[in-house]
Amino acid sequence: MPALERILVTTDFSPLGNAAVRRAARLAARDGAKLLLVHALPRFSTLQAVFGAHAQVAQQMRAAAEAHIGTLLAEADAAGVVDVRGEIGEGAAHRVVADAIETFHPDLVLIGAHGKGLLQQFFLGGTAARILAQSTCPVLVVRELVEADYQHVVAAVDLGPRSPVVLAAAHRVGGCAQLTAVYAYTAPFEASLRYKGFPEEDIRRYVEKEAQAAQPRMDALLAASGLTQDARIVYGDINPALPEAVRELGAELIVVGKHGGRRVEEAIMGSVPRFLAYYAPCDVLVC
Repeated sequence: MPALERILVTTDFSPLGNAAVRRAARLAARDGAKLLLVHALPRFSTLQAVFGAHAQVAQQMRAAAEAHIGTLLAEADAAGVVDVRGEIGEGAAHRVVADAIETFHPDLVLIGAHGKGLLQQFFLGGTAARILAQSTCPVLVVRELVEADYQHVVAAVDLGPRSPVVLAAAHRVGGCAQLTAVYAYTAPFEASLRYKGFPEEDIRRYVEKEAQAAQPRMDALLAASGLTQDARIVYGDINPALPEAVRELGAELIVVGKHGGRRVEEAIMGSVPRFLAYYAPCDVLVC
């Protein structure tokens, strides 16, 4: 599996924003990758319009940002990153990051999650969701403070065409971590059958057949990947089933795929942000 070569991380200097920088530094030091730290400042025109700010305020904000960036760069250097630099852009965060992605061509983008409940829903519906939708490379949303390398990674597969990509990304980012592939399933029309009064025993057999049909597909996926990993086939809707598997396994990272096509942005800004906001008990890699 190829090592990461170029990693981009964006931070707003919040605790989880800086945790994303520390996770990025760990990955960069491990793989010998180049690391770019990006911070977005509001344009002076925005500050002036909203707060009536003077030019001196903008200068003070930039000076403070440069000081924060300097501290983080020093930490990355001490962590063993051989090539690290920082950039401060002006404008909306997702646009600043998009510009940096276009010029830096990273293998991986990292961003910190923020808050809980409604606050996190708002954030993930805005900046992070836009970055997830716009990025042409995997995006790692850091939800936990960084204490060590990943020890256990869950790859959420749907047994479709994107599943090999998910497994490869999980291995590339997870490194030497234990990897478990998890497929969460429900039987088509199961709820409708139950609503219409079909016997529970018949429905149970129907559900079991779905699991039996999935097993050879999972076996084929793992064999084709050439990777060594465990596998679980779990019954239930994806939102509750996957986080439960993460908790049972004690995983620090879950990897999920996004579907290609014209409706990528709609899919990412819908299901994935809700998953991140309400269910994931760990870091989330979207690839």
